[in-house]
Amino acid sequence: MPARPFLPSLALLCLAAACAGGCGKPNAYVPPPPPAVTVTTPVQRPVTEYLEFTGLARPMETVEIRARVKGFLNERHFTEGADVRQGQLLFVIDEEPFRIQLEAAKTHLQEAEAALRQATASKAREVARAQVRLAESQLLLSQQEEQRISSLHQRQVSTKSELDQAQATLKNRAAEVESAQANLEQANAIYDTTILTAQAHVETARTAVEEARLNLGYCRMQAPIDGRISRVNFDIGNLVGDGQASVLATIVKAVPIYAYATISEADALRIPALRQLGSPEQTGQGIPVELGTAGHDDYPCAGVIDYADPGFDPGTGTLRVRGVFANEDRQLMPGMFVRMRVAVAEMPDALLVPERALGLDQSGPYLLVVDAEGIVSARPVRTGVAIGDLRVVTGKIAPDDQIIVEGLLRARPGVRVVPMPAMPAMPEPAATLAPADAGSGAAGGE
Repeated sequence: MPARPFLPSLALLCLAAACAGGCGKPNAYVPPPPPAVTVTTPVQRPVTEYLEFTGLARPMETVEIRARVKGFLNERHFTEGADVRQGQLLFVIDEEPFRIQLEAAKTHLQEAEAALRQATASKAREVARAQVRLAESQLLLSQQEEQRISSLHQRQVSTKSELDQAQATLKNRAAEVESAQANLEQANAIYDTTILTAQAHVETARTAVEEARLNLGYCRMQAPIDGRISRVNFDIGNLVGDGQASVLATIVKAVPIYAYATISEADALRIPALRQLGSPEQTGQGIPVELGTAGHDDYPCAGVIDYADPGFDPGTGTLRVRGVFANEDRQLMPGMFVRMRVAVAEMPDALLVPERALGLDQSGPYLLVVDAEGIVSARPVRTGVAIGDLRVVTGKIAPDDQIIVEGLLRARPGVRVVPMPAMPAMPEPAATLAPADAGSGAAGGE
């Protein structure tokens, strides 16, 4: 049993240690130092709130150059994809067949005018009138002769046969008058009919001349508007206008240019001027709008909304609007997707805080603020538009409040903290342009 001699020594050591511990001071709790947090003050500056929506660029005018007559294409006077001016000669169809048609129409017009002059110069009516007057004079003589013979017969100076012959002659002269009057009426009717027919032929011939002149003019096609012309669909020498108005090329006017977009009902109600657009008071005016292209953050193009549909689309609950932009530098091309925005509110003294400083609980967003004694308190706020990594807030917050931006997990209401100022950020412009979060229109088209 070799280990037994060491047991008393071990017991003595344990007893000495116990006595030493019972005679010293007890351990006391030392609270940790206050946590350090990073704080900053709200940024105060003017902010403009915008509604943003996407749209689609469309040309202001699009005109198709069509062949209105049938013929062979002889000339082309432009470069594909180039700018053309209004009135510039573009195409020429073979004009010779149409010149011949015009000359033939002019000849027919001359013939019709000659026939009208001949019909007008006719003396048939005058001859018929003279025959009527002659028959009336002979009737008058027969009446006088019949009266004389009848008087003689009553005095028994003339025979009965002479009286009968005088009465028969009188009836014959009366019939001749009726015949002459009928001939006059027929001559008048023929004259009027001939004149009307000749005049109708003249008008028909004139119409044919004008039609031939128009067809000849259609051979030379000119640009109806300023714009950029497309490629040609028919080469020189092809037959065009064969049974249809062939589209030879298309002119697109994109200076200025339109941009169409659809906006939701909620967004449209935030732009009261839309309801007045098109009224007599707003004639010639528009709603200022800015435009930018996809992939860029800026809005370099300024214009106006000059049109809105009369009502909302019941299927989608959206309203289509149209903006017009000068586009003098041709940055915008038809078919491009664009971004548009309209100012809906001005906030001259808005307060902005970093997004990371905002907390959220069941009652809504809040900020942790450190007072002069280093005590943390929660301030409920309402959030507004975002500008970069900052957001507009309103509520129980002042421009000089110390807001915790880092160390939020180490701070809670009622706890003392050690505030540390945040590193100064790069200066930003005095007037910040802020998009409204609610504006999310879909791309629209014509």
